Amino acid sequence: MARTGVTYSDITKAAEAIKSYGQEPTVDRVREQLGTGSKSTIAPLLKRWRSDSDDPDNTNGLPNDLIDVVKSLYERVQNMADHKIELAQTEFNSINEGLRQELMDANNIITQFTSRQQTLEQQLHTSQERNQILVKSLEESRVNAAKSEFQRDEAKARVTEQKTTIEELKQENRGIRDHFEHYQQRTAEDRQLERDQFRITNQQLQTETQRLAEQLSKAEALISEQIKERTLHQSRIEDLSTKQQLLQQQMSSKNNELGVLNEKYQSKKLRSNKLIEQNNELEQRLHSLIGLHSVADKEIEVLNHSLERTVMELQEVKNKNILLTDENKVIQQEKAILQGQFKQLQSSI
Repeated sequence: MARTGVTYSDITKAAEAIKSYGQEPTVDRVREQLGTGSKSTIAPLLKRWRSDSDDPDNTNGLPNDLIDVVKSLYERVQNMADHKIELAQTEFNSINEGLRQELMDANNIITQFTSRQQTLEQQLHTSQERNQILVKSLEESRVNAAKSEFQRDEAKARVTEQKTTIEELKQENRGIRDHFEHYQQRTAEDRQLERDQFRITNQQLQTETQRLAEQLSKAEALISEQIKERTLHQSRIEDLSTKQQLLQQQMSSKNNELGVLNEKYQSKKLRSNKLIEQNNELEQRLHSLIGLHSVADKEIEVLNHSLERTVMELQEVKNKNILLTDENKVIQQEKAILQGQFKQLQSSI
């Protein structure tokens, strides 16, 4: 399809300008003169210009068949070279575009898996931090439980001491009761005082015992809560360990997938290198075709020079033919004169 602006008039002007420089208009020279247009567009228009500008009187006596054969040969070589160059360029562009697309796809896949790997690593890091926090909390719970057990043991020891004191007081009370008969002579005030003191002491002991019992109950409740919290922490730690193992398995699977993708990438890279080598070979073939095209242009120029020499030689032959024709006419005239003289001699004899 012709590009916009490249018309037969443009081709005519460019060809005539090139011809005015003393050069033969070719597709490359016309394209260089115009600065635009494809060879497939310029070639038929240039052929039309040649057919329109052919002057039968300017053949210098060359046969039209020879001129047509030379022109046909030149146009055929020119078209074949243009066609090969366009095919090589099209094939090169197609292969280059395919390689570029494959490389972009491989880079996108690697970017996606790298992002997923970073996300999994971040999740694993977060889980490890939470695990460390829970382990620390569990350790604190264990310390608190140990403190609670120590307080409970201390409370039990104090309760035991109080019980021992109570038992001693009871024994003392029994001793007092045993010896009460021996002290009946004491006054009622002394007995009442002793009774009051005993009642006060007993109440104090009961109050202290009740307080210690309450502390023991609270300590046992606190220990029970600590045990529950410890069990809950252990369960959470086990869940986190399970999740961590799952994440590690997923990480291992993703690493395997990443390894497979790296292998695919290396394979794609090798294939890309091979295609690049093929691309280089195609470029070399393209340069070779361009060289052949240049050689064909040179051969055509040589043929044009040979044609010009042939035209000059034919012109020389034509001139010699004219000279020989003139000499023949002179000889014929001399012959006619001699024949007339001979006839006159015969008639005179």
